[in-house]
Amino acid sequence: MLRTAVSVLGWVLLVPSLIAILALVLLRAVTELHTWHHNVIAAATFIPMLWIPVLIGCVGLVLVLRSWWRLLGVAALVVSLAVFGWPLRPQGEVMAEPMPYSLSIVSLNVQYGSADVEELADLITDGTDVLALQEYTPGFEAELSAAGLLEDFPHQVGTSREGAGGTMLLSRTPLELVAQAEGTVFDNIIATTEVAGALWHIGSIHTAPPQMGAEAWERDAEIVGELAAPFTAENLVLVGDFNAIEQHHTLRRLTADGTLRVPAAPPGAEAQWSPTWPVGTTIPPFARIDHALVSEGTEAWRPTAVAVSGSDHKALLLYAGTA
Repeated sequence: MLRTAVSVLGWVLLVPSLIAILALVLLRAVTELHTWHHNVIAAATFIPMLWIPVLIGCVGLVLVLRSWWRLLGVAALVVSLAVFGWPLRPQGEVMAEPMPYSLSIVSLNVQYGSADVEELADLITDGTDVLALQEYTPGFEAELSAAGLLEDFPHQVGTSREGAGGTMLLSRTPLELVAQAEGTVFDNIIATTEVAGALWHIGSIHTAPPQMGAEAWERDAEIVGELAAPFTAENLVLVGDFNAIEQHHTLRRLTADGTLRVPAAPPGAEAQWSPTWPVGTTIPPFARIDHALVSEGTEAWRPTAVAVSGSDHKALLLYAGTA
C-alpha cells in the first residue's frame, strides 16, 4: 500500500514536470512561438527557472523507480541539483568594482509616478550623470523638483504624461534629443550628451507589455531596434523597461546581429538569478525585464538592480565606458 502511494506521488511529480521541461526547452529553442499569444510570452518568462521542474521531476523519478534503478534517479537528482539548483539559486546582487567608466546612469520605471523619490535620491551619487525614467508623470516631476533633483539634473528631454506613457532623460550635462520612436505604445527616446569628453547616445526605453498583445509587444521591440540602428556605431546605451527577459524573442532579435548586446554579469555574479519585476507584491520577483543594451564600442557590466518603494520594478545602476 505504501509503495503504491509513493509510486503515485512520483508520477504526480514526474509527469507535469516533464511537460513543463519540454515546454520550456521548446520555448527556449523556438522563440518565434512567443509571438503567437501573450500567454505564450508569459510562459516563456519562466525559461530561466527550468531548473525547478527538472529538480521536481528527478524527485518524482526517484519515487517511481524500483530497486537499484532508484540509484539512477538519485544520481540524476544530484547532478541536476549541481547543474541547475546551485548556480541559479536566488541571491542578492553582487556589486562589482566597476571598470574605468565615464558614464553612470540610474534607470527606473516609476510606475505611474508613484515611486518613492527619497529612495530614488538615495541611489544617486555625485558621480551619477543621467537618470532614465519611464512612466514619468507631471506629479512625479513635481516631486523631483521639490526634492531638488531637477536642480541637480537641469537638462531634460522626453515626455511627461499621465499614466504609463511618459519617458524622460535627465542629465547634469546638456542633452539633445536625436530620435523619438513613432508608433510605440509608450514613448521611447534617444538623446546625446557629452560626459568626461566622450559623446554618448542614451536611450530611455519602455516597450509594450505582453498583456497588450503579442503583436504590440513584438512591434514595439522592432521599432526600438529601428530607433537605435543609426547609432550602433557610436557610444550607445539603451536602458529601461523592455518587458522581456533575455531569452524572449524580442530581446534576442534586438541583440541578434551583435550591434547591440546585453552587458555581461560582473565577476562573481555570472550565475546569479536577479529578477527585476514584480516588486512590492505578494508575488516575489521572477523576471528580469529591465535591461541595458550597449553598442559594440561600449564597455559595461550588467546593471545592479535595487528595489525602490512605490514601483513594481527595480532600479538599474549602470556604469559604462568606451572600449
